[in-house]
Amino acid sequence: MTLPTQPRWYDPLPEVTATVECEGEPHRISWRRGKVVLEAHDLAAERTMVVFGGEPCVCMQVLKLWQDQFGMPPELFTQMQTWLGAKAYLAPDEFTPVRELGMVLNWEREWHRTGFLPRRKQEGLLETQLKSRATPALRQHLNHWKQLTGARVVGAAQVAILRSDRSSTLSGRIDRVAVRASASLVARWITDVWVKGIAVVDGAFVLEVTRADSRTELRVRAVNWAPGEGGQLSPVDAPARLSYRGTSWQLAWADDDPGRHADAPPL
Repeated sequence: MTLPTQPRWYDPLPEVTATVECEGEPHRISWRRGKVVLEAHDLAAERTMVVFGGEPCVCMQVLKLWQDQFGMPPELFTQMQTWLGAKAYLAPDEFTPVRELGMVLNWEREWHRTGFLPRRKQEGLLETQLKSRATPALRQHLNHWKQLTGARVVGAAQVAILRSDRSSTLSGRIDRVAVRASASLVARWITDVWVKGIAVVDGAFVLEVTRADSRTELRVRAVNWAPGEGGQLSPVDAPARLSYRGTSWQLAWADDDPGRHADAPPL
């Protein structure tokens, strides 16, 4: 029996290709499905030559740097182009987005595994990466609800990082004047949610993927808003199903009370 392939964080990402000067010619180096591939070389032959004392070619140096970077101290990674200096071509700009995503996973594992104190560098770097991606998505979600309710402004959209053993949450309120919310998210939100393009689906903010039935069918926890005290709206997170149909994701709430998640009337 063949088990279904579980989605990987890099599945939604397109192939990335860079060109470097190697052996007097432009050589293509690609990143696809989480790995760097040397398009112009026989990797086994190149490694054999190095074992016997040969000098690694530029493409092999690019590959080695890619492999070594995940063991770098965080401060070296963030200053890679500077300390590489004249050899900055070994870290092609085209690879920067996928390099950052890979390092998010690496830093998150280290931060959780070693029990680093909150002020350690991993936390600060992860929070910077998280805020740069989650804040625009949160504002998109809040603007959707601002239009639905007739609130005047989006008053606050804050993002904070949580350790991976915690559950992502969203708190806030909507009244006649403003929409305000604060999202506390684990770092893996970037690779589990943002990379897949499911941060906001049908106006709901996705907190986490709880199960992947396939690459096009996901179980998630997502946030909608419901009437609370004093005529305000409060965030409610609940299980939902995401399905990829044609060119976009669609959301269906998993509970039995669709009215609980109906679009709110103007305040």
